[in-house]
Amino acid sequence: MLATADTKLFLGFHYGEWTFGTPALEACIAACSMSQDEFGHWRLLHACLNTQFGDSPEALIEKRALEEFANVPCLDRPLVKWADFVAVNLFTDGALTVILTGLQRSAFEPVANFIDKMVEEEKHHLRNAQGWFRTLATYNSQTKAALEEASRWALSPTLEWLGPPEHATLKTLEQYGILNSSWESLRQRFLDWVGAIAQEQKIAVGLEQRNGHWAPALPLDFSQWTPARRRCTATHPDEKILYHLRGSKNAIFKLGEHN
Repeated sequence: MLATADTKLFLGFHYGEWTFGTPALEACIAACSMSQDEFGHWRLLHACLNTQFGDSPEALIEKRALEEFANVPCLDRPLVKWADFVAVNLFTDGALTVILTGLQRSAFEPVANFIDKMVEEEKHHLRNAQGWFRTLATYNSQTKAALEEASRWALSPTLEWLGPPEHATLKTLEQYGILNSSWESLRQRFLDWVGAIAQEQKIAVGLEQRNGHWAPALPLDFSQWTPARRRCTATHPDEKILYHLRGSKNAIFKLGEHN
């Protein structure tokens, strides 16, 4: 839940940054709307973490060190090009959506109460992503090349974040009905979905078909992977991004608080 919340926090930030400067007015509106969705989802997840586990939203944002955040690593830095935005929208946001579907009908009632609304809102994100993916893939050779580069850049850290197909903690979540299917099947569902989209648009993203399913062409090394951070290396978000997301710089203006 915390890793999903962290990823949604950074997605919301990056989508918000692209509210202006997109190739079309409709894309500006979509970026703004998706940013609001992600921040709303992040707040719901933090509220659940607070009520169920005592993790206050303020502590999760203001007091955690950079190295403790568990967002998808490709969100650590600014999205420089529009192709980066589209790749993150499809691969990173898409992976989150597949994971959220795994929480539908969850035995963990606090999540089950709001997850369907999240999944419904995410459908709009995926429609936006697929539309722009097709546009960049077919517009001209330059946009196609940029999309292919951005797709590889976004997919690899997204798969790193998803982690190995099998993990003891995730098996426990399935065993107790918190997840409605195995993590391996959710991960494969994501790979088959994006693999088919990339194949249709003739975009090489580093996946290949094996026995009717899509898989990374080069296997990922999870020997140094840490479940708490969902990373294989000691990377962390850009401090400048977190500075903008934190409210500590504006603490003096917080309503209802007095010296």
